[in-house]
Amino acid sequence: MNYPKQLLKAHSRANADLVLNHVLADKKRVGALMDAFLNGEYRVVQRSAMVVGDLGRKQPNWLKPWHARMIAASDPALHPAVSRNVMRYFSELPLSAINEEDQGPLLDLAFRLTEDQAEAVAIRACAMVVVFNFCVLYPELKDELRGIIELTIAEGITPGFRSRGGKILKELNR
Repeated sequence: MNYPKQLLKAHSRANADLVLNHVLADKKRVGALMDAFLNGEYRVVQRSAMVVGDLGRKQPNWLKPWHARMIAASDPALHPAVSRNVMRYFSELPLSAINEEDQGPLLDLAFRLTEDQAEAVAIRACAMVVVFNFCVLYPELKDELRGIIELTIAEGITPGFRSRGGKILKELNR
């Protein structure tokens, strides 16, 4: 299957599932999907992001060789679907599944996305969870994360961020 061509046919859950099921049938197909995700034109990147996010939930280890490139591709200047799905993937992944050399760049990216008030709330909320997950390894991050969450909530934010932020604040205060 030509993933870019198929993804451009329709922007729908059914089309994303078609591509996902094709990839899931053979692990060797992940490379072609990731090429579309990391190197495709704007619409292909947008539409493949959903498939990559779904693949990450079904077969998270299949994406491990791609972690560094996924983190680098999450530049906020690119399509927000990339950052949203990459942050969601990493927020659901245990830190033990992330190579040490990828942890620093991931933490830096997650902090930047969490702080960026211009960023979409879904991206910020997932990035906040990524930072929170690192607080287990690096307790000294708790105060900085707490400050970002409290400031963001005080300035007014959507109910989704307030809810997720409130839950994380409770955990940070334990």
